[in-house]
Amino acid sequence: MSTDRSFLLKAGNRAVLLLHGFAGTTEDVRELGEYLAENGYTVYAPNYRGHGEEPAIFLKTTPDMWYEDAKAGYKHLQDQGYHEIAIVGAAMGGVFALKMAETFDPKAIAPLCANVNRKMRYIPVEKYLLKSMSREGIADEEAQVMLTNYAPEIKTMTDARSVFYKAVASDIERIEVPTMIGQGCQDEEIAPDDANYIFKNIHSDDKQLCFYAGSGHDITTDCEKDILAEDLVYFLDDLMWVEEVVV
Repeated sequence: MSTDRSFLLKAGNRAVLLLHGFAGTTEDVRELGEYLAENGYTVYAPNYRGHGEEPAIFLKTTPDMWYEDAKAGYKHLQDQGYHEIAIVGAAMGGVFALKMAETFDPKAIAPLCANVNRKMRYIPVEKYLLKSMSREGIADEEAQVMLTNYAPEIKTMTDARSVFYKAVASDIERIEVPTMIGQGCQDEEIAPDDANYIFKNIHSDDKQLCFYAGSGHDITTDCEKDILAEDLVYFLDDLMWVEEVVV
């Protein structure tokens, strides 16, 4: 039976939608969410469909479905009475944050190691699946056989992911909300310099680009996670929040 790994941490009248990355779960952003809550931010982190499940279930889901889950998380906070919501997203979660800023009006966004860049280069789905199967104790030989069997589904997901990301990149100039872009300099998935693509192309007057010298793509759990968390709180604290009381 599937387990909903989404979590809500109520801590104040300011809200943050916290989005995890591709093939990950909310556990990847839980520590960051707890830090934000400790600093007075209510945090909701939705877990996308299929994420954290076995490959057969995961490969039946799509980027559009995951984005719908992210949007549902935004609405969940609105239904809780929060009208000003910042969006913090790691990797694919950062792509979702950018897309939501293109179409909605969040208080601010913070895409972290977001896969929106010139070359649209990212780790193949197969590598994520191998990593997942390794965690589950599946032997390499058996894992390779499973990947062969799943080849059609993997191609479908790869193509859909590429189309989704490119669509976000094509509309990036529509973004005008305050933005903090975080990027690990040791990122093994995208070229660290590609964070400049986002910085240069969004139309936000209030924007900043923060590089983390020792961090890779899993920036929320890497060696500079505490520095990143502090920077995010400074960024969020500097916003002009309307101090509404949430019932």
